Amino acid sequence: MAGHDLRVAIAGLGAASNLVLPAFDGIEGVRLAAGCDTREQARAGFAAKYGLPVYDTIEALSAAPDIDAIWIETPNHLHCEHSVIVARGGKHVICAKPVGVTIEECDRMIAAARDNGVHLMQGHAKTFDPPIEAMSRLVATGELGAPVHVETILYNDWLQRPRLAEELDSAKGGGIVLRQGPHQIDIVRRIVGSRVTGLRAYTGRHDPNFATEGNYTAHLEFENGATAYVGFNGYGFFDSNELAWNIGVYGKISAPGYAAQRRTGVLYPKEKYADGAKGAPAMSGIFGDKQPFFGVTILSCERGVVRQSPDGLFVYDTNGCREIPLPKNPGRAAELIELRDALRENRRAFPDGEWGRATLGVCLGIVQSSAKKTDVRFD
Repeated sequence: MAGHDLRVAIAGLGAASNLVLPAFDGIEGVRLAAGCDTREQARAGFAAKYGLPVYDTIEALSAAPDIDAIWIETPNHLHCEHSVIVARGGKHVICAKPVGVTIEECDRMIAAARDNGVHLMQGHAKTFDPPIEAMSRLVATGELGAPVHVETILYNDWLQRPRLAEELDSAKGGGIVLRQGPHQIDIVRRIVGSRVTGLRAYTGRHDPNFATEGNYTAHLEFENGATAYVGFNGYGFFDSNELAWNIGVYGKISAPGYAAQRRTGVLYPKEKYADGAKGAPAMSGIFGDKQPFFGVTILSCERGVVRQSPDGLFVYDTNGCREIPLPKNPGRAAELIELRDALRENRRAFPDGEWGRATLGVCLGIVQSSAKKTDVRFD
């Protein structure tokens, strides 16, 4: 990209792309270059809105000139195939979590990026949320002593939202553990700053309308001696925003009280894409001015405790409680800025494919531990 902006295309023009596309506005040295989708209506909507080239296959996009990187927001079970094609086309890859569906897929993606001299980044990463980054820095500086324990919990209506069958199929990277687990595992891994060495977990299926997990809990051990607890409940009876000043995952304040509409089955593609000519639902108003709350996260260290505030962090130590204000959440712009800077500085981008592989390994360990009712150890 020497001498020009980082030119990024996006593959997959569904709802998730609308969290990414607004991020291109105003980033110095980065610009949107093209789009890709198999659906004609989605391509037409993108072309009409952005006036940029749009392709119908990942192969055509990867072979296109004037593109430096491709952000992959295609279905999870296609992440590996698409990332390998992109890497072999000489383009850098930002792949939405989970990076792959299996460890073997992650290894293929990592090898393709290495062999073709391109970056492989995990996208949609909570590691960039300012409160998570700030907790990580506090641990790294040792200001409060060594980390002792991290707890992160989230309640929402994930299982009650309109879902395609593949979004609830664990073999295709669906279900709560593989679709939401990476967020929580990324959070605790980034904060603790150490390798997960073991876990014990439990998953549950308590909605008869869906043959997939609706909840999980896991206790994690880290190489540096810290522990973590992660818990997720997606049945839709309660929202943990109520424990966080009614602030949601994108920093927007919602009305108190909660009542999710109950669904009794999956969404069919013809329903989801009925308005495909208009593109995916607009999400420009989904981001708020507060810090993002992916549930409630509390960090315990030897000499203090840290939790989020609406605008930053509350730090509790022997001097009482103080608040640390933090910069505004960059949203999905963070990944674009990170890739840009990594290329300028000739360094690895974070989080990379190896990070995504490790996070997926923990998520798969949660499923395995629950199924076998045993601890899982990581070499």
